[in-house]
Amino acid sequence: MSNKQSSKSTPTDPEKLEAAVDVHQKALDDLVNVNSLFTVAVFVGLAFASPEQQNIAGNEECEAGVRVARRLVKNEVISFACYLFSSLVAKSLKTHLFTYVVTPHTQEEINDLSSKVLRGTLFALSTSTSVVGGVLLLYSMVDMIQLRLGTIACKGTETLNAVGALMTVNIVAWLIYIPFVSHAIYKSTKIFDDVTEESPS
Repeated sequence: MSNKQSSKSTPTDPEKLEAAVDVHQKALDDLVNVNSLFTVAVFVGLAFASPEQQNIAGNEECEAGVRVARRLVKNEVISFACYLFSSLVAKSLKTHLFTYVVTPHTQEEINDLSSKVLRGTLFALSTSTSVVGGVLLLYSMVDMIQLRLGTIACKGTETLNAVGALMTVNIVAWLIYIPFVSHAIYKSTKIFDDVTEESPS
């Protein structure tokens, strides 16, 4: 009984814990950096959302119109909200993890189930909202192309080439990004949990 109590009340190895927190925080920093990069694209898209915007070809029949411009603004705003939410959650989680380094925690406190669920939920929430923002941003970029080069329905060569290239490159990028980020989340979470679950000597 005394051994069990001492295991719960003794602080974990600070060096191992600090290393585990560092891995977790680097994954969060990368996520915030990606969100910041995409946020720049959001404001670029908003610059082309004017209803007076005409396509370069000057073909009135292929004008995207006010409806597409309004949809572009809506998707850009929601996309920005997703990136902002994702970054704030990531920063909050990073601050939460930092307390494990600067403040001594007992094994019982660190192994608390609610704390593990909180970390995992926040990490997954931050990543998923970033992905949703990316999908909406891609959709808004298609609308931006239609505003400048004409609607897809007109089947203009420039429009189809631009949309095709945008979709292809982004789909390939997402197929690379999502699995690697998911793997980073899993590994960093596992490393952190493995360290915090170790019984101190």
